[in-house]
Amino acid sequence: MFRNVFKSGIRAAYNVSDTATFHTECWAVYPAKHKQTGRIVSVFIFDKTQFESLVNRICAQSPNTKNPKLITAECFGLVKAGVSNLAKHKHPQILTVIESLEETKSKFIYVSEPVVGNLQTVKLDEGSTLEIQKGILELSKGLQFLHNVCGMIHMNIQPTSIMINSSGDWKLSAFYFLQSLDTATPDERENFSIMNISSVVPFANLNFSFVAPELIIDSTGLRLSPANDIWSLAQLIFYLHNDGECPISCFDASSVNEYKQVFRKFEQKFYNHRLSELRYIFKNIPEGLWQILTQMLARYPNDRLTINQFIDGDYFEGSLIKTMWFIDEFGTKTLEEKIIFLDGILGSSGMLADLPSSFKHNKLLPLLVDCINTELASTSTKPLCEEVNSFVSKAFTLVLMIGQSLSKLSFQDRIFKPLLTVIKSKKSTKSPLGLMAASSVKTRLVFVDNLDILRQKLNSKDLAAVWKALLTFSLTYMPVEGDSQADQIRLQDSYLGSLDTVIEVFDFSYIKNDLLPLICSVFKTTTVLSTKLCTIETFKLLVTRKLIDQETIVDVILPVFENLKSRDNRIIRSVISYFVSQIESDIIRQLDISVERSLSQCLRLAFACENCTRNEFQDFMKTIKSMENTLAQKRLDELPSKPKFAAEAEGPVSFDSLINSASIKGQSETGEVPKYTTMKPIRDFSKSMNEESKSIESQPQATSNNTGAPAKPLDLGNRRPLSRTNNSDAAMTLNGQNQGIKGNSFGATNRNLDNINLLRDRTRGPSTSVSNTKIPPGFSNTTLVPSLVTKTRENSEVDLI
Repeated sequence: MFRNVFKSGIRAAYNVSDTATFHTECWAVYPAKHKQTGRIVSVFIFDKTQFESLVNRICAQSPNTKNPKLITAECFGLVKAGVSNLAKHKHPQILTVIESLEETKSKFIYVSEPVVGNLQTVKLDEGSTLEIQKGILELSKGLQFLHNVCGMIHMNIQPTSIMINSSGDWKLSAFYFLQSLDTATPDERENFSIMNISSVVPFANLNFSFVAPELIIDSTGLRLSPANDIWSLAQLIFYLHNDGECPISCFDASSVNEYKQVFRKFEQKFYNHRLSELRYIFKNIPEGLWQILTQMLARYPNDRLTINQFIDGDYFEGSLIKTMWFIDEFGTKTLEEKIIFLDGILGSSGMLADLPSSFKHNKLLPLLVDCINTELASTSTKPLCEEVNSFVSKAFTLVLMIGQSLSKLSFQDRIFKPLLTVIKSKKSTKSPLGLMAASSVKTRLVFVDNLDILRQKLNSKDLAAVWKALLTFSLTYMPVEGDSQADQIRLQDSYLGSLDTVIEVFDFSYIKNDLLPLICSVFKTTTVLSTKLCTIETFKLLVTRKLIDQETIVDVILPVFENLKSRDNRIIRSVISYFVSQIESDIIRQLDISVERSLSQCLRLAFACENCTRNEFQDFMKTIKSMENTLAQKRLDELPSKPKFAAEAEGPVSFDSLINSASIKGQSETGEVPKYTTMKPIRDFSKSMNEESKSIESQPQATSNNTGAPAKPLDLGNRRPLSRTNNSDAAMTLNGQNQGIKGNSFGATNRNLDNINLLRDRTRGPSTSVSNTKIPPGFSNTTLVPSLVTKTRENSEVDLI
């Protein structure tokens, strides 16, 4: 978490983390980010208040020391000089100061390139001999710059003064005791005394375990010289290879007397011995370094190696260390040199694996990613040339090879985000992924050839985005300078072959609307046999995985095969194999489509095959026969085992047959369909009514006998009664004289009287006795007035119908 509560100075310009990355000597080092540019840096903060408390505590324990304020002032002066010297010297192997020292009432603050620790706080990987070798070379280059160019001596080579930046580079820092040889006179160089810079504060003192003996023990002779740093560098090499142990190790790092005692023991064991006798001293140091160390640890300065001799020695002659050093100077090389270098790494079977993992992840990987983005950025002004395309493809290949050893989260942050995401802005909608896909066929082939790595490191959504971006560029031939037709054909085939692995990450709409139409276009236009076969396999893949529906097959795929012009036996074999998969997948449920458009197409192709042999044709026919049998079996499965009506006649034998019985289907219980006759015209309606009325009146009326028994009902024969009795109501009768209804022919005759009765019931209202009912005008007790009948029919049209 970053904080910013200041209105001016360094802490106002940077968001500084609340937690320090590490502590070194008197400094706390915090990660920070510039508020405007977003640049990641490290902020060094020296707390004056805490330091003053430390000095007071030391002085209280040692009464013979100087005044605490004087010691504090001297140390503050040392801090200012050290940071100032560091800021003045610019070199790749010297810690870069971004913001010069800022002093406040309670703090010293300066900003440097991002660092993760020093040689005391960072634990090196086990067996990191090559990493140590590369780091020692970097320090040697920094010392070479100080000795030969600046005429300076570092004087403070020790673990706490060697910073490690975020790329894994080792950087010289802590320039508190820097000495200039150009300004020092010979007398000053001979009479230099280390005691003149001694202090009771630990960080303000030299660490005697890394100080050359002539600066402490010798009273005469040359003291101040570049050989002092060579001794310190040799001690540091010993320290790194022996888990922090030094050949001269003082319990009190600032005690002169203790140093003299330890050094005498070292002299007896080390000097005047053959190299083979020093094995127990150099037990963990590579054997090739023994001879060099004896020369660097010579007793007298003039006998030691110079920094130039050390760099040019056999210690840095290996191919791996030279490779690492070339990478350190990668930015200074030409594009042609970079391509040759990448070819060498990719062509070597074990060089990349032999490089330290920290170097590959922290140094080489970010370097290649930055180089790719830099080269792609030039496409905004001009198209990429063949040389640039070659570099981008080779660099991206190496990036994916390194990314294989990263975790998914690290791969996402360090490779996917800077290279494979779509970044839209107001100025440009081009993304690094789009630029890489459009750059050249070689780069697109890198994606396809490394699909397994991308599948392992990306989630389904991100992988789908990458493959969608490659779709059009991979299946459509767009010649770019340097691209060959052979590479384009291999790209098309490889991309189509990769769909077997990634097809599941695509959604149905994308497959139907984008992927499938483009594949069909390739199938129609390509004249390359391998590509055409790959497209057929892709169609088969979509059907086998059931990623498309019946409508898509009928509207898109089947027309493509129907228009197929080729009669090559290999293509025909592949097409027939597709139709077999289509029928077995059961996507097409309508058998007539499979018979008319699939089976017939197979037969047409089999008989039209031009270059097939007799055995091949027989194989075609066997396959087609198998398809025919499959379709026939599906049709048989749809048909009932017995005739439909015969099965129903046997009666329900199960729940399903019961609920589908004749009464539910509208049939008779016997299973026979009811017979209906056509309606025929009948005689005149009015005449029929009169005849019915006369027949009813001629019947004797029902009477009661003397015993009170109900009278015997009238015998109406097949006629239905014209009146209904409700409680005590008497039956109303109609005479046969009906002049108000003309002779219109209606339906069956047995419905005429019901209609009349219904009309009568509606007109008379509640049922009452005939004798007690007042007859309205136009009515009589036996005759219906034609005008009222007509009016009633008009009011009751719906009911009559």
